[in-house]
Amino acid sequence: MHKNLTAVNDSTVAGLGRLARFFGFSEVMGRLYGTLLMNPEPLSLDDLADTLRISKGSVSMNMRALERWGMATEVWMRGERKKYYQAESDLWQVIRNVLDSRERREVQMALQVLNESVGKLQSANDQLSPEEQELAKYYLERIDDLQAFFEFAQMALETVLGGQESLDFEAVTKIEIG
Repeated sequence: MHKNLTAVNDSTVAGLGRLARFFGFSEVMGRLYGTLLMNPEPLSLDDLADTLRISKGSVSMNMRALERWGMATEVWMRGERKKYYQAESDLWQVIRNVLDSRERREVQMALQVLNESVGKLQSANDQLSPEEQELAKYYLERIDDLQAFFEFAQMALETVLGGQESLDFEAVTKIEIG
């Protein structure tokens, strides 16, 4: 393979590894996804382990995670017994999968914790001294602000997740601003 092709592939795979860490995933997951994304043909676990110079066990464990996130799928290869994988190339779908699986759950959990805190403050109000009631009132104001933020985040997530089935990435990137 030409050195420029190799350099582009290597830098893309490494970049996706760093980007994965930024979003809370392992670097290995990002590199695996990048390797699959940049390869026109499905790859086996052995291919991935050899290409990235990591253990087959690590590849297998991280591929299961990529499958759970909807970032890669197992594909059947005629005449092969090995498992082969290909990347989900629709990046909008990958983003929707991650937002749906992780962020939506986190926002819902935050709202639940805040609602429980409001309930605790309200039920304890009769037992608080006047100074503690003032502090409880302050807490409720802060919690109200947090609830408004997380409710907005929830609406934004629902808007993104409930949107078009497939966005035209090329069209979106060509939008001119101002």
